[in-house]
Order: sequence, then structure tokens, then C-alpha cells
Amino acid sequence: MKNIIYYIWKNRLFPYTGLHTTSGEKLSVIDNGNNSDNSNVFHNAKIRIGDRTWVGNVVLHEKSSEWEREINNGKSQTGNIILHVIMENDCSTLRKHGEEIHQVCISYPKEFKSHIGKNCSCNMPCAQAVSQIETVKLHSILSRLLVERIEEKAKQIESIHERCDKRWEDALLKTLIKSFGFGIHTKLFEEFADTLNFQALGKHRDNSMQVEAMFFGQAGLLNELSIPYFYREFATKSNYFNELKKEYCFLEKKFNLRSMDYKAWESCGTQPHLRIARLAAIFHSNKFNMSNIAACNTIEELRETIATPLHGYWYNHTCFGGTETIGNSKMKERQTDVIIINAIAPILYVYGKHRKDYALCGKAEEYLHNLKCEENGIVRRWREQGIKVDCAADSQALLHLNKSYCSNNKCRQCQFAYVYIKSVLKCL
Repeated sequence: MKNIIYYIWKNRLFPYTGLHTTSGEKLSVIDNGNNSDNSNVFHNAKIRIGDRTWVGNVVLHEKSSEWEREINNGKSQTGNIILHVIMENDCSTLRKHGEEIHQVCISYPKEFKSHIGKNCSCNMPCAQAVSQIETVKLHSILSRLLVERIEEKAKQIESIHERCDKRWEDALLKTLIKSFGFGIHTKLFEEFADTLNFQALGKHRDNSMQVEAMFFGQAGLLNELSIPYFYREFATKSNYFNELKKEYCFLEKKFNLRSMDYKAWESCGTQPHLRIARLAAIFHSNKFNMSNIAACNTIEELRETIATPLHGYWYNHTCFGGTETIGNSKMKERQTDVIIINAIAPILYVYGKHRKDYALCGKAEEYLHNLKCEENGIVRRWREQGIKVDCAADSQALLHLNKSYCSNNKCRQCQFAYVYIKSVLKCL
């Protein structure tokens, strides 16, 4: 609630009926003052009470008794107080050094307090008001949130780029591998990407068996203990598995490689074999690089670049020693679209900024506007509240809203909170 009273005062979201002091005098805010330290004090404010103009500091509390206790305990060091702003008046008169302090109480409906201050990602108190926003203004807010989302991802990619000694191809592959975690296992796939030696991989790129050996070996999945016991015998008798182990043993010594602990995959309850096989196939194809990505002009071209088909052992297996399947050809379109949203569009945006090629930045955003929106619990909750989610750009904006604002209760900085609070106070 302290955040909200701060937000109301800073943005001048006062009741339409006007402001009056607790003693009944009319109050006009000429200048609501400045606040650079996010404290509950606004300095150098200018207000008019009755026929007198006051210049000084404004103090904010949820209840008037809070500051009264500070004064009595000698904790309030703020001087030249001209106004005390509260949301609940629970003491009749407030004095400091014997002088009465003017108070203004900004009242609110009873349900207001029960909504604000809780985790907005669950309760979404502002959703009802947001759904009433004009379409143009709503898209304006979502556009700002989308830019924030892209810039946030851009910082992560720039960090990866730095760790890769500013090699774009390595940064692209690490970003791609990270995106194969599909949100749930992102950190695990990022850890896997960090174990890969791309220079070593590059020297053997034309040999699919050696590429697969290095990918699976670095993931720790060539350790026989990583294979479920009911598949282990079939796997260890497989020519393919034994050939991979032989190749990795050679490459491990040649490049002094250090693999992941296979137990990391067990702890998350996932079998990553098929995803890693796809990543190896993409790397071996040699068509997934920054030049080709930048040259794509349509989403379909991007999908073709990512959706490299599987051949050989992984065409009809999902893990080592597992039973044969009908066939694992190309990735599903929905999966490739998620990768475009979370990896390709952000890195293309960063690449464009570094090259000062802003057409690439625009292309990255255009992809998000042309892809279908993501489907998850967060997006569904907003849609149920009446928000129209047309494309991936909208869903990315709402995901950023939830992660960076709602989940952290950052209502002070949120435009949706502004609309909600304004709608609540409008009826007063």
C-alpha cells in the first residue's frame, strides 16, 4: 500500500471530486514535488490550502498513526512539512513540535486494499480496467513492454557474445541450444552449451558421427549409467552407441574435453536425446549461421533453417536403446516458432544493433508480429480477462509484464497499474 500511495501522489491520480484536508479545507496541488530516492518524502512541493500557498515537503504514509509513532519516537528527521498524505485517517490531529500538520486522506473502495499489494500475476487486479483501454493505447503499452522484453533478452545475448570472445557464430549456437530448453529446462541446456568447444566441433563439422559423439559426450549421455536400466543392454549392444563412445574417447583426449554430469538430466526428469540429436544435425548441416539467418526474409525460410530433418539412428529412436518409433523427421512448426521467438529474433536484433543495420532490428520485431501468440497459463489468464492477444509480440509483452512487473509487485513503474488505479479513484 505504501507503494500505491507513492504512485498516486507521483502521478497525480487524485479523485475527480477534488482533494480536501481532514479538517475540510479545499486543497490544490500546484507542484507535487520531487523524489529521487524512492522514499516516502516528496521535496519542494507547492500546494494551496484555502487562500494560502505552501512550499515544502510532503510526507506519505498508509495510516496517519504511522508518522505519529515516528514523531513520538524521534525517528522522523524530515523538516518543513507542509502536508501529510494518507490513505487511512486513524488519528484526529497530527502535530510536530506543537504545530498542527495539514493532512489529506485519499480514500478508496474497500476492495482496493484487498487487491493491491498481493502477487498480481495470480490475482491480476488491474485486468478488468486494462480490458477497457482503447485499442490504440493498449497496443502502445504492449509495444513498450515488447521493446523492454527484447532489450532484456538482448543484454543476455550480449553477455553470451562477450563470453564467446565476440564470435557471432558461437553466440548464435549457444543461444539456439539454450532455447532448446523451451523455458522449463533453459538453465540445463545453457549449462550444456557452456561445455561445448565450438572450435573443436568446427574442425569435425563435416563428420556427422564425430559431431554427434561430441554433442552426446559433452552432455554426459555416453556414460552407460545415464541410460535407464531397462534400455541399457540394448544400447550397449548397439553398433551406433559403441561407435559414438569410441569417437568421443578419441575427441575427449584430443581436445581435453570436460563433460556434464549425466545426473543433471535425471534431476529434471527429462530425456534430452532427441533435442541434442537435432542440435547436432543443425550444426552438421552448416546452414545455420548468422549470414543465412540475416538473409532470411520470411518465417518459412527461418523454419526451414532450423527444422533440419533427422536421419539414421535418431529417425526412429528417442533415446539410446529405446524402442523404435514411427519416425522423428522435422521439428513441429510450433517448436520452431518458439525457437524463433526466444532465440532467432532476439539475436537478430542484437546483431543488427552491432552492425548498425536497423533493418535487421525491424525484421526481428516483424517476425514477432507475424508469428502466432504463445499458449501458456499467463497468456490464457490475460485473454480470459478480455485482453486480445493477436500475435507473439503481444504474448511476449504480457510475459514480460508478468515477470518484470506483476511478479515483483512493481506497480509504481507499470502503465497498467496507472490505468487501474485511475479507474478506481475515478468513481470517488
